[in-house]
Order: sequence, then structure tokens, then C-alpha cells
Amino acid sequence: MRFWLLVLVGCAFRPGAPTSLAGSGDAAGADAPLLDVAADAAPPFCEADPHLVMCFSFDQNPLPAMLANEGTAAVSAQVMNTTSIASPLGRAALLDATSEIYVAMGSGVTGVLSAEIWFRFDVVPANNGDRMGLYDSNVVPPNISLFFYRADPIYTLRCGMGGETEVWNAPQLQPGTWVHAACICDGTNLHMVVDGTDLGPIAGSCASGGAFVADGFTIGSNNNGGATGADAQLVGAIDGIRLWDETIPF
Repeated sequence: MRFWLLVLVGCAFRPGAPTSLAGSGDAAGADAPLLDVAADAAPPFCEADPHLVMCFSFDQNPLPAMLANEGTAAVSAQVMNTTSIASPLGRAALLDATSEIYVAMGSGVTGVLSAEIWFRFDVVPANNGDRMGLYDSNVVPPNISLFFYRADPIYTLRCGMGGETEVWNAPQLQPGTWVHAACICDGTNLHMVVDGTDLGPIAGSCASGGAFVADGFTIGSNNNGGATGADAQLVGAIDGIRLWDETIPF
């Protein structure tokens, strides 16, 4: 598997060779990479890889009602009340409180050890303690889930993988800012990596990996059980999501 992590201030992460943001419409900071590589030099977001079990780039415009998986598993996503918008390095799915992206149970989504999402929240959860769902498979174990919470005066991220669910403080989260978040199991520890920074390993029972069960999987919301059970929707955008059946580098 090829994997690159590129830190871009105020932008989503994308795989690919290092490149500056000059001319992209986002100002590059003083620490911008020195190499300036043509955008088409980067591999596709959902590149062919036997370990990439599920991938949605949300680069289609308009987004279809049924979105085919760009990974290896035999699944697809039902897309409702979701709009395609331009993102810093491609396109993204814009969501509101009525949106739902639902992936029914299918073959091949098992043994997931790493989950990545590129997201932006545009509205702060209404009350202290409220949450918004980034993705969720509902059943623990073998859950694959990520939520962010308002925990005044900061935010927290709650990640679940396999039989483990843990919470990390994430004061770097800010409304309107693109964030890369990766929940990764190394076999012994669960890691929460935000914009390339490991928020700290926590020992736990994640080694069996995450998997889909009958309730399926929601993207951008909490899964309460199937295609009509979503709530705690993300009000913002998702630039892409990837599930791997291996521990990705971080």
C-alpha cells in the first residue's frame, strides 16, 4: 500500500506527492512544502489496493442516489439530501441535518484496522455534551465509529474499532476548517491521529478489527439501526472516507 500524509493548513489531506498550494486558491503558509508537483502527479484518492476495503471520494458531480464503493468490498452507499461542492483538492459531500449516507451490510467489510475521514463541521453542536457523527456501524463489537463532541471549552473525538471505544481531547478542531482524522489499531493500541498528530495510544481490544453487521454503516451521522435510523447528523462536509484492513502508517 502506498500512503502519503500531507499537512496543508486549512485544507483537506489527500494522498500524493508533496506539493505546494500556490495557485490553488488557498494561501500557502511559510512552512509549505518546497516541491511544486502537478496535481495530476498524485495517485487517485481511491487507488487500487487490496487492503482498501471501502472508499468514497465524493468527487462525483452531481452525487448519484446510489454511490458505488471505490474499494474492494461489495457494498454501495445510498445518498440522500446531499450536495456536491468544490473542496480544496477535489469535490466533497455537503451535508445538513436532513442528510444521510447509508451503506448496507455487504461482503468484504471485515477486519478493518484503520479508518480515515476528511471532514469539516460548519455548525457547532447546540449544547455542551452534544455530538455529531462522522461514521458509525452501531454494534460494539465489531464497531467502526467516530464522533466529535462539544465538551466546553474544547471538543473531543470518540473513536471505536472492534471491541474498543475511546475518547481523546481535540482542542485543535475548529468550525469551518478541514480536518483529517484517522482511527488506527496497531494490534495492541488504538490511536487517534488528527492532521498527522497522534493524540496518544490507548491500549485496548481492537485487534480483531471492525466489521459491518446487519445495521450497516452511516457516514456523517449516528447509526441507530439501518437506513432510517440516523441522527446526530454532521452539518458540514466530507471530502472522503477510507477503510483499510491493515494498520496504515501514521
